[in-house]
Amino acid sequence: MARVDGFCHICGKFGQLSFDHAPPKAAFNNHRVLHVRFEQVLAGQHPDNYRGQYQQKGAGALTLCKKCNNDTGHWYGTAYAEWAAQAMRILIGTRGKPSLEYPFSLFPLRVLKQVVCMFFTVNGPLFHTRQPDLVRFVLNRDEKQFPPHVRIYAFYTLSNRSRAASVSGVLKGLGSDSSSVHVLSEVTFPPFGFVMTFDNSPPPQSGFCEISSFSKFDYRDWRMGITMKLPLMPIYTMYPGDYRTREEAMAEAAESERRAREDT
Repeated sequence: MARVDGFCHICGKFGQLSFDHAPPKAAFNNHRVLHVRFEQVLAGQHPDNYRGQYQQKGAGALTLCKKCNNDTGHWYGTAYAEWAAQAMRILIGTRGKPSLEYPFSLFPLRVLKQVVCMFFTVNGPLFHTRQPDLVRFVLNRDEKQFPPHVRIYAFYTLSNRSRAASVSGVLKGLGSDSSSVHVLSEVTFPPFGFVMTFDNSPPPQSGFCEISSFSKFDYRDWRMGITMKLPLMPIYTMYPGDYRTREEAMAEAAESERRAREDT
C-alpha cells in the first residue's frame, strides 16, 4: 500500500497514517467489506443495489499515526474483542432474539475507550480539536474523566451490513407532533452498534443501553457479571439513526410514492 500522510485523528500530528480497524480485527473484522460512499446514498440509490469497492482488510481506514494505533490497540483492542465474542455467543444462542439481561465479564474502562477510538476513526481529522477531553481520555490508559457532554449507547445487531457515520444531525418524526432532533455519530458492526450523542441530545431510539458509566472503573478492573439488556436493531439503509427493517423501509417508500402520485 502506498504511503499516505495526513493528520492523526486522535493526536492531531501530521505524518504517515496507518490503517485502523474499526472495530478491532479480532472482533470479527477480519474479512473483506463492501465500502459504499455516502454520496451514493444521497443520490437515492436503492439500498438493495449499493455498489462500491471491496476493502480486503475489513472495516476501517488510514486515520491514525502508528503510535496512536499501536498504543490504543494494545491497551484496549483485546478487551473489546473478548466482549464482542461474548455478545456473539448470546446472539447465536438466542437465535438472534435476545430478550433478557445477560451477564458479561469484561474490562469496562478498556471497552469504553476502544469504542471511543472507533469514533475517532469514523469522524474527520478535525474531530479531535472539538473533543480534547476525549483525546485525553483515550491517550492516557488510566484516565477516568469522561466528558459530561458526551454519551455513548450500545445495542446488538446481526445484520449483514455495517454502518459508520460521522457527527450528523438527524431529524426524527418530521411532520408529526413528536418530532425530535438528534446530534450523533454512529458505528455499527456485528455484534454491536454504538451511538455517541452530544450536548444532552437523546439517542435516536429508546431502549439503547448507555455505557458511559464504564468510565468509573479503573484500567485494571476486571468485572464479572455486569448485566446489560441491549435491544437488537436491524441495519438496512446507510442513514445514521435509521433502524427500520428492509420490509419497513420498502413499505414507507411505497407509501411515499403513492402520496406523490395523489398530489400530482
